[in-house]
Amino acid sequence: MLILRYVYAGKTAPRLLHDIALYDPDHPPASGRNLLSQVPPVFPDSYNGPLEFVSPTSCKHTYFDKKNQTSMNPSSPFKVSAICSKCRHHLQLVVTFTKARRHSSEHIHHLVYKSGRQRVGQSEEVTRKGQRAETFHYDCSYPACSATVSLRIVSPLLRPEWVQLLTDPESIQKRAKEAVNAYPDRLEGIAQPLPINVLENLHSYVDDALNNRQRRIKALNKRFMICFGIEGKRCKDLLEFLEFHLENDEFWEPPQPDSLAAPPYQDELSIFLDDVIYELLALIDQRLPVEKKGQHTIDPNFSADVNLYAALGVLDYSKAPRASEFDLLGPPCYEDLGVVEDMSSALIVNAYKRQVSVNPARAPHYLKCLIMIGESRGRLDGDTIEQAVMIARSEGRYTEEDVVHAYKYFGLEPHDSSLTDENILGKFYAFLGDTTNETETRKQLWRIGHSRKNERIKSAAEDRVATVEQARVFLGVEENTSDDFIIPMYTAKINDNPTSKDLARRAVELIAADRKSDALKHFLKTGEAGVVAMDVGDAYRLLQIPDRTVDDTAILAAYTICIDEVPAQIETYSQALGIIAKEKNSSLLSSYVSGPTTNTDCNLLEWPVGLQNIGNTCYLNSLLQFYFTVRPYREMVLDFESHKTGLDDETLRFKKVGSRKVSRLEVERSQKFLRELRTLFHNMITSPYSSVMPEQELARLTLISSTNEAAIRRRSTISGNRQWGLGDIGGMPVMGPLGPPPANGTDGGRNKDPISRVSEEPHAIKESGASDIDSEATLVADSSKDEPQTAGADNKENQPPQMDEGIWVNEMTMEIGDDASQANSQPFIGPVGPPNRPPPIPPRPSQIDLQKQILEEVEIGAQQDVTEAINNVLFQSECAIKPRGIALDGEQLDQVKDLFYGKTISYITAERGVRSKEELWSDIKVDVATGSRDIYAAIDGAFDMQQVYVDGEMVEQFGSISKLPPVLQIQVQRVQFDPVKKTSFKSTHHLELRETIYLDRYMDTQQQELLNRRRQCWEWKDNLRSLEARKAELLRLNESDGEDMASLFNTTKNVLEDLSTMKEDPEVADCAIDFDSQTMLELEHLSRVARAETTYVEQEIKHTQTMISSQFADSRRLAYRLYAVFMHQGSVEFGHYYIYIYDFARDVWRKYNDNQVTEVQNRAEILENEGRQNPPTPYFLVYINNTMKDRLVDPVCREIVNTTLGPTSSEVQTITDAQIAMDDVPPLTSVGDVDMQLLPYEEAWTDGLPAGMNADSNPENPEAGAHTNGNPANDTSTNNFIADRDHVQW
Repeated sequence: MLILRYVYAGKTAPRLLHDIALYDPDHPPASGRNLLSQVPPVFPDSYNGPLEFVSPTSCKHTYFDKKNQTSMNPSSPFKVSAICSKCRHHLQLVVTFTKARRHSSEHIHHLVYKSGRQRVGQSEEVTRKGQRAETFHYDCSYPACSATVSLRIVSPLLRPEWVQLLTDPESIQKRAKEAVNAYPDRLEGIAQPLPINVLENLHSYVDDALNNRQRRIKALNKRFMICFGIEGKRCKDLLEFLEFHLENDEFWEPPQPDSLAAPPYQDELSIFLDDVIYELLALIDQRLPVEKKGQHTIDPNFSADVNLYAALGVLDYSKAPRASEFDLLGPPCYEDLGVVEDMSSALIVNAYKRQVSVNPARAPHYLKCLIMIGESRGRLDGDTIEQAVMIARSEGRYTEEDVVHAYKYFGLEPHDSSLTDENILGKFYAFLGDTTNETETRKQLWRIGHSRKNERIKSAAEDRVATVEQARVFLGVEENTSDDFIIPMYTAKINDNPTSKDLARRAVELIAADRKSDALKHFLKTGEAGVVAMDVGDAYRLLQIPDRTVDDTAILAAYTICIDEVPAQIETYSQALGIIAKEKNSSLLSSYVSGPTTNTDCNLLEWPVGLQNIGNTCYLNSLLQFYFTVRPYREMVLDFESHKTGLDDETLRFKKVGSRKVSRLEVERSQKFLRELRTLFHNMITSPYSSVMPEQELARLTLISSTNEAAIRRRSTISGNRQWGLGDIGGMPVMGPLGPPPANGTDGGRNKDPISRVSEEPHAIKESGASDIDSEATLVADSSKDEPQTAGADNKENQPPQMDEGIWVNEMTMEIGDDASQANSQPFIGPVGPPNRPPPIPPRPSQIDLQKQILEEVEIGAQQDVTEAINNVLFQSECAIKPRGIALDGEQLDQVKDLFYGKTISYITAERGVRSKEELWSDIKVDVATGSRDIYAAIDGAFDMQQVYVDGEMVEQFGSISKLPPVLQIQVQRVQFDPVKKTSFKSTHHLELRETIYLDRYMDTQQQELLNRRRQCWEWKDNLRSLEARKAELLRLNESDGEDMASLFNTTKNVLEDLSTMKEDPEVADCAIDFDSQTMLELEHLSRVARAETTYVEQEIKHTQTMISSQFADSRRLAYRLYAVFMHQGSVEFGHYYIYIYDFARDVWRKYNDNQVTEVQNRAEILENEGRQNPPTPYFLVYINNTMKDRLVDPVCREIVNTTLGPTSSEVQTITDAQIAMDDVPPLTSVGDVDMQLLPYEEAWTDGLPAGMNADSNPENPEAGAHTNGNPANDTSTNNFIADRDHVQW
């Protein structure tokens, strides 16, 4: 067993000396922390007090050597005595070695506080002369070092009243006047002494006494009397304190120290007199220069620093050459590691190791401090620290943030006091069954277990199944789970993670032995299992539905996905669906137990084709359906060969998409994507069936961006030998249902940027365990990170498992982190050795089934966010096609940007002027997470005036649209975090959609009238917020008693009246309280006032809302029509996507739900909230420019090649490139290029015509505003931005 020698952490010798210079016992910090005994850490984990460990009023000591008390003889203990020239505190530092060995060149002392005596919390030490003393004793923590350090700090000898006696001009003048009046003839012509004369004279008397030069002082000595009064009696107490004594009222006898004493002084009186001399010198040094005029002061050459540092062996400690250039750190990182800022990185690393050694419980905090110091030092000085951090992590070290991340990895709240081992382990096994990176999952659990000092959790992380309790946790079953259900849980476990087969079998053996179960023993022996007895909880778990409040549609979606993934288990899944149907009494679910019915009466030539779900990709089908209906995009895809970009070096040299250059591999991959999409579109047009199935390769290319393809491919490769069946025992196959669902966690994060700006290629790779709620943040360009952001919740609906922690994407390249090399199937068994050799060659399974690999990559890709997929589609589409021009910043201009991208100008108004910035975006983010609202109020949030901090000052910011896309995409954010339940949840607040919206109010225009209207509207909204806040106060909405203010006053009045009338009842008369009638009248008056104010506020709110809603009623030049609504049904952890698309030509809404395309009979299904507990909610909206809608969208496009087969939903036809040579097939429809440009808004305002965008080009001159072949030309929007910028006067 390890026995720790120390209670506290330590600090290096330079840090101790640094802290000594700051420690002032007379001015303790507000935190009460003692700088020399109680830190580091500066602030312990449980500390909630003021963040102060050095008082701002404390003395910043300047210590000077008391040379006659200092000894630096190497043959004896080092002793340094010093005094502060400012506050006159005395310091004594003694360094002793219990062994012969002295200071080592191999280390600097790491000193740990051992004992001492201070003012706070202990009996205070007071010297014979009344000084307050504190002592501190330290040991060096290096095992081979015997150094001990003793520190003593003592208050001044000369108390404040004596200092005043010596330096107060009035007191001095009074003494001198009395002496002159008493002896006018003797003192005639003697000048009035100054304070410095008094100090100098006393210094001379004491110095002469110490050095045996002083004879007795005559009481009537002129100099003595003029300074200390008649016969010195005014200063008698002080002189006697200094060991002077009056003889026969004639002489003052000086003190008599040991005449043979030689420095360093040992006798008490000599030390006392020497201390007085230095205090007097300090007081002389503090006098004004005009007084001193060459008088004795402390010699600056006698600074104590040299001897103090030499005594501790750190006079020449290694320092960082660039210390003055390091970034300043806010948190006390240097203090907590016990180091100073100018130390070399090597010394800081050594100090970190010593801190961990003496205080291992705070190792995570010390690692965090080391990391922050390394980051602040930059590349040149931080490499040593970075290497030390890597070694520490390889040894299993982690930071406090790593522990928090480990909890969030499993969707847990680290500070949730209700968390039990079962909660944590349940999450772990759920994750373990749904990840290919078992090593990372086990590492995260190990960190939790280690931080909690919990062996049970650590044993689970290390794959230890030794008890029946661990066995039940490993399989995810309870003590009362039936044998019949333990068997399928076993099969599910080994199916999800074949490497756990031995552990799973061991778990079943332990449970069988504990229960004495013949059934389980028979199963282990033969592999035979009976029919599973399933309850409703088992059924939900089998279908992987964690939320029982989801409606029938979401349950059916889960059922369908399970069957798609494991068709052999259809009977078991149907059994589960039947149990749920019975429990919910659902006729819809019951009908699906025997299979869904499909209406096949429609004419396929006039009806859109459905898309089969190929495995948890319902939102993939929704977005593919949407893009198919956008006519210019569909025709570009079908005629892709005419639009594709060249692959020659000259063409690729200028190709820039998403604010960055794209590589040849990215272009080739993107062109492959469009060819796959062309195949699907062709099948959707020509198929004689009611639905077709997207190819797995298309799904992979759609769902997985090129930047994270390598990471996902690596995961697929590692898991290439994964068994897709339910496993076997003794070589015999085992049939049974899949295990419980993964419990995916969230952290309630928020993406606060209201506009999805053009980024580099969508980055889907995130740190493992981080919530996908943050996924939109990856879609924002680096250039937008510093822009003020509008608060809003994020929009993630489902929370799938995350990707590997060790892989990340930087601005231009993808790098593989150290942890990535551990992403193999071997379990994480505690700490591992340091990286002292190259990483091993990754495993390469032989004969990988390519189709199986693609399937698994699609499975991983399906976990990505729908918005990521949309951005991935747009990015790849642009990469694949040739530009129609090049913007001034090098960005490619093309059909995709013309269709889907708009521009916004952000205006920031500060005291120094107005500045603006124009940015490109693909969708507008709107927030309904915090409350219901209509579409205008939601869009307002992205463009309204707001107060933000910029460059340290509060400024006003608002946005205006400078260019609208013909196809306007709006993303709806709904996810919130519940601080009580510590979980994220999906807000189902209603978003009131309008089939037509007018966007005039948001346009960037020189029309002052429109801008004035916007400003007036902002003022009304500010007033509305104040009114609503006042209404909440009057109605007491934050209280739980249900009473408003008026009722509360009235209730109070009634209670007081009851108390007053109790005096009439003899039984309770003693409890009666008499109130005067005026109080009752006042309460009644207050009730009436509160009710009247409530009525007034409610009327004002309605009036203000009316003004806001009608402010732009006549601004109807820029109309956009609702075209598509992506819907999500379910919870934040689980659900199903489908899409509604409007057919303008036929005036009909259709619902596209995977392979089913049905007509919407009641539009309220889309536009209204049905009032259900968990209704389907809009997640992504598409509006189409009204003047262009007939050219832009065409939902029905069918040219069936062979109709003799007849329509059916039970059969699916897929035409692939192998069946039809697409390169030789011309577009099925040919209507020419679609003009996607509109009149600029200013022209539309003047002409009264609908408008849409401030275009980069126009119909008459397609090349205007662009440059081709790499040659710049004029770009109107960019020049406008430059003009705006140039007019800013800062």
